[in-house]
Amino acid sequence: MRIITFVFVIIILVLSALLWNSALDTRFLSRQAKNTSERISAVKQEKDALLKYKSQASLPLEKFYLEVFNDIKELSFYYRAASEVKIIEAKELVNIQTFFKESQYKGIKYVDVLCRVDLKNQFDTYLFDTLYKMLKDRPIEVLEASLEKNILNLTMRLYGP
Repeated sequence: MRIITFVFVIIILVLSALLWNSALDTRFLSRQAKNTSERISAVKQEKDALLKYKSQASLPLEKFYLEVFNDIKELSFYYRAASEVKIIEAKELVNIQTFFKESQYKGIKYVDVLCRVDLKNQFDTYLFDTLYKMLKDRPIEVLEASLEKNILNLTMRLYGP
């Protein structure tokens, strides 16, 4: 009887060790599956961000910067607000291509731009609405927005090939 009980105890211990190892493997596999699903969702978000601009004709970054510069200047002139648009690291606009950096997207570069608009004499929000509509459908990411002493400071990142 002792031998049979001892054999059953050994079998139960071996089976519990095997079950424990399979439970650890299951946890490891479920953790790996969760990490993989998070990576897949990150790739999908990147794809969706790029598809947003698929329908637009791509402009080289130099032309796109000048287009945004002119649009903001025209908008501020229309609303009679003083504005300044410049590349953050640039002191002179001799060659703006030297400030372009490679982005995380293949074949696309970016440049960081600071836009300052004086809101001293603005009594309505039409300037904000128009500026938002202008920036919404373009490959522009607003990194920071602040309002200091009636001056709107926008730090933007422009993307282009």
